[in-house]
Amino acid sequence: MGLNLENAVPMRWPSGPLEIARRQKAEGFPPRVRQALERWHEPAALEILEDTPIDCLVFTWAAGLPADQEQWRTAAPLVEAARRRNLAVVGWVEDAADRGQALAAAKTAGLAAVAIHGFKGTADLPVVAWSQREDVPWDSGAPAVAIGGNVWPGVNITQGGGDANAGPTNLPWLDSNGWYIQMARARLRAPLWVAFDPPGKSAVFSAQSYANAIADSEVAGGRWLISLDDDFRSSLAEGAAPALQSWKRIAAAARFFRDHAAWKSYRSLGLVGVISDFTGPNFDLSGELLNLMARRDLLFRVIWKSQAAAQPFTGLKALLYADAAAPDSALRRKIAEFVEQGGLLVAGPEWGAQGKPAPPDFPTQFDVRSLGKGRLAVGREALSDPYQVAVDTQFLLSHRYDLVKIFNAPSSGCTRFTVPAPGGKALLQCVSYADGGRGGGGLRTIWIRDQFAKARLWSIGNDPVSVGAEPSEEYTGTDYHLPASAPRSYLALEFEV
Repeated sequence: MGLNLENAVPMRWPSGPLEIARRQKAEGFPPRVRQALERWHEPAALEILEDTPIDCLVFTWAAGLPADQEQWRTAAPLVEAARRRNLAVVGWVEDAADRGQALAAAKTAGLAAVAIHGFKGTADLPVVAWSQREDVPWDSGAPAVAIGGNVWPGVNITQGGGDANAGPTNLPWLDSNGWYIQMARARLRAPLWVAFDPPGKSAVFSAQSYANAIADSEVAGGRWLISLDDDFRSSLAEGAAPALQSWKRIAAAARFFRDHAAWKSYRSLGLVGVISDFTGPNFDLSGELLNLMARRDLLFRVIWKSQAAAQPFTGLKALLYADAAAPDSALRRKIAEFVEQGGLLVAGPEWGAQGKPAPPDFPTQFDVRSLGKGRLAVGREALSDPYQVAVDTQFLLSHRYDLVKIFNAPSSGCTRFTVPAPGGKALLQCVSYADGGRGGGGLRTIWIRDQFAKARLWSIGNDPVSVGAEPSEEYTGTDYHLPASAPRSYLALEFEV
């Protein structure tokens, strides 16, 4: 089967006896898990994919060992069965492997593609370039890029107990990959696969937590390389009814986002442009700023410093430049022009003094000065506390420029407001984790500054429904009241003029 990497729905698949033996040696697992993994390597296991959108199996193809030849031989029945079902197979080539040998074997075996660490060249088969976050081949010409080193999305639970870790505001801390995916998508030309596994051996993951993992990646513009925990795999292999029901819910989430793949092409309506080279210490600070702004529902747009001179700042109300080194002269002039025309710049002390003092009426770590029609907020000391920088940026910008407000909703991990290139529509997507995805809990209201003729509420597994609107009594704009039964884990509001 040919593989359409642009919209493939990939899934990590157990890779047979050799991988089982390696995992047994490295981790150890009970006989039930071993038996399940062996069953998943049998062609009959592919029946689990019937009536699902999953069209791509990804499994370990080579690990640089002499026994790889045996693994390739034992994989043949599964590969052939997958091809008969119009399923593509991608061989994941480990770092130590002989790439040439692995590619040749993959081509002979009829694989649709391989995945190779840091791939930048050309090959006879399509190659997914995989990496960890610290060594992404940003300029690879590969038809898709897979990035590991990600987190399991959701409320961060303390080890050994049931309490949620809290951030500086005492709200539960949420792990999300959304901010990182938005950063990566701003640089990559190819589709992005987001690789991460369910954490821990003893945790139990609900169907909703898997659906949230899918949504967390999709809303930001990526695609999760679906990976199941061993207990869930075992229950599916045993045909347990609850596991099969959960699997249907997970498949429904994957199908929903595959069917709405066009949403990924929409551009962000962020208010704050975050400019950085996103490397080394700059990544630590600017990346965490993106993470925290997402947690505060402060809409942002990622601007890579290497591309900033050629990108318009249209629609932005503020720029945040937190890199330790000052920008080059061309970028500095462009940023200064943005400020002079009415924008806000938040930067570290390396920017220097400029303009006339214009202190705000609240305490801040920045010296605020006016420049033309806008303002400069320059740190008195090197920027080091991303939480406080995110808070101060939101205070300095104020809420008067808000495009969206979400009321009476659980804490969100990823909120995006986007529009298609031709215009005429807008899309608000929100992923939330606080209440486990249950409906109820009272009416929720979403306020939108812009005027739209109609709105539809989309949710996974349901037909879209029209949402009523009325002028807001408190703000200039429109209130959309969602029904109490609307899902809280993920929803999308699609607006049309």
